[in-house]
Amino acid sequence: MFGKRKPGTPESLVTGNFNLTATLGASGRTMQMAGYLYYGEDQESIEGRIAMMRSIMEKEQTLAEIPELEAKREQMIKGMNQAREVLAELLDKQNNGQHISSQERLNIKNMQINIAKVNEEIEKGEAAIEEKKKRVGVR
Repeated sequence: MFGKRKPGTPESLVTGNFNLTATLGASGRTMQMAGYLYYGEDQESIEGRIAMMRSIMEKEQTLAEIPELEAKREQMIKGMNQAREVLAELLDKQNNGQHISSQERLNIKNMQINIAKVNEEIEKGEAAIEEKKKRVGVR
């Protein structure tokens, strides 16, 4: 593979090249890798180098996705906590015998459902983050 070709020999003649490009996360950053095709090189050797490069790029893509998923999770937690605060105020108002409008009653019902759904999404997001970290060996 790399460094095994002796200069001046037919096996060291470059007969072509290839490029692999990957987008790293939502930022639009890209990563490019290039390789050469050598005279007399067999398909297995080429495929092996491409597979190795692809593996490196997939790891880098996953590493770029982790902070994005963590930021999304944090935003969801922040939004859920704000909704919980509003819900607690409405429930206090209701439990203290204060009049609440039909819209506020509807808000209570909808917020309870939405908070439960967001909590499920946060749990799914946390599982996805852990799976990606495990895949690339990050703690």
